[in-house]
Amino acid sequence: MMSEKTGEIFQTDVLVIGGGIGGHTFAITAKEKHPDLNILLVEKASAGLTGPSALVGGRYSGFLPELDDFDTHLKVTVQDFDYICDQDKIRDHLNSSGAVVRNLERWGVKFVKTPDGQYERPLSRGATTGLLIDGGGIPAMKALNDYARSIGVKFQNHVMATGLLSDRTRVSGAVGFHVRNGKFYIFSSGATVLATGMTRFKTIQPGHRNDTGDGYAMAYRAGAEMGGFDSTHHNTYGAKQEVGPGNNMFVGLGGYFLNAKGERFMHRYHPELAERAPFVWLSPSFCMERMAHRAPPIYLDMRHFTAEKIQSLWRSVPYAMIKFERAGMLKGDKFVQPIEYTPEGPRPMPCGVVTDRNYESRNLKGLFAIGDASSAKGSGGLPGAAVSGAIAGLYVAGKVPGAGKARVDAKEAAALKEYTLAPLKRRDGIEPEHAILALQESIHPYYVAIIRHEKHLKQALAAVERIRDDLIPLLHAYDFHYLMSANETRSMVLCAEMLLRSALERKESRLGRLRQDYMQLDNIDWLKHIHLKEQDGKMKVWAEDVPVGPHALQPKREKILHPFWQRVQALGYPDNLEEKNGN
Repeated sequence: MMSEKTGEIFQTDVLVIGGGIGGHTFAITAKEKHPDLNILLVEKASAGLTGPSALVGGRYSGFLPELDDFDTHLKVTVQDFDYICDQDKIRDHLNSSGAVVRNLERWGVKFVKTPDGQYERPLSRGATTGLLIDGGGIPAMKALNDYARSIGVKFQNHVMATGLLSDRTRVSGAVGFHVRNGKFYIFSSGATVLATGMTRFKTIQPGHRNDTGDGYAMAYRAGAEMGGFDSTHHNTYGAKQEVGPGNNMFVGLGGYFLNAKGERFMHRYHPELAERAPFVWLSPSFCMERMAHRAPPIYLDMRHFTAEKIQSLWRSVPYAMIKFERAGMLKGDKFVQPIEYTPEGPRPMPCGVVTDRNYESRNLKGLFAIGDASSAKGSGGLPGAAVSGAIAGLYVAGKVPGAGKARVDAKEAAALKEYTLAPLKRRDGIEPEHAILALQESIHPYYVAIIRHEKHLKQALAAVERIRDDLIPLLHAYDFHYLMSANETRSMVLCAEMLLRSALERKESRLGRLRQDYMQLDNIDWLKHIHLKEQDGKMKVWAEDVPVGPHALQPKREKILHPFWQRVQALGYPDNLEEKNGN
């Protein structure tokens, strides 16, 4: 029997962990499909008010079947993933995308439209267009939160989930604590949905600080198969000031980057798209400028923007514009100075729980992962979260009703409670910020996070292992806020280990996985997913073939110099970049 002394027990049909657009879309879709379904959403901050969904850069890269060509979008998406993807999920995503956009509007999300009622679809990063959220993410998420509550979705804010209840074959719920009063909760559920996003290892950017890989860590410790941690999409942000979000809008409207000599340089690396190049080209190009002694600093220049463009930014990314104005960079309808920019640290993506087409874990029944919590999904960003949430919501609504009385193992719940509260029970130790800084210093250098080499990856892994073994056991929490930070820190250290071990496994350059010691893109031997899981207390990592056989879109079975390295060589950079870097 479960003792009430362990914690307050909630029984629900469906438990959703994470209050962004994915969690809301899942909950609303499932509730509308099956109104009697008991759905509880828990969020460690405030659902709908925090995180990347609320503080998004104003762009929703949604596919619209009445306006866009299916085959073109399919091809672009598969190629953007460098074929390390699930083409069935991409097709599912495109087939569902239009209905999801219409539902978002029905639920209260507003998109920017022209005077004649058409969607505004400006240029942005990459080769395709998208939609603009009117007012940015905050009003959009407020609308979704209000609608979800109106149809009976239940919420628990300020509750941090810290562990999944699992017998290694099935997940039956989760545990967590209230970050303000410390109350411990046990959630018994027929289906548990991770909508917890990714991790950016505590960058300075708004909405990113709560993204600490909690879902990844919980799933890994519960025995789920994980994948994709060898890939990182490194964005670029303000180097000295928290001025985001809005990068898609800034470059889409014609912002450009200048190196330390005042030269535009992105056209040299990506002649077709220049500043609108994807993440996986942009940040490495910054690094090359540094290696060529033309950076830092690097600046984003928008001083040439017209008043009309400034007003467009105010409408789509008001949070960023307020920041620019307060910092003195924006005066009236004019940017008066450029903004110093830098690559962000590693952002593991696309990675997460290995799931089937319904977004259920491949090896743990009852566990679902949507958005950035799932690997090999159909798309990233807001549309990826919203569409995967809708697909999973429809599936779960037809499967789970009446399953809320899942059996919970009392000993397991007590052990998870002990793990969660351990930093609070220590009389002294180290503060989480100390371990976080050590972690950032280990994995954030560009020659670890972006331009990789086996030597640097191994050095970083050794540093992360020391943090894991020497610092994490000493984490001390003065109060429940510090307890949240301590649990976030443990998650991020585990995510860093998953990232580095996976990166070492892949012996080629592909997508956001550039290696100086393996510059070839190898579709002969390395058209593979990198998977991992916990086994006998250790991290098992392995490569698994990407199932491209049944699909019409096929990569060329060849081994070539990666296109980015082709550009670097064409620019006359030496082959011995690792030695030139001096690391």
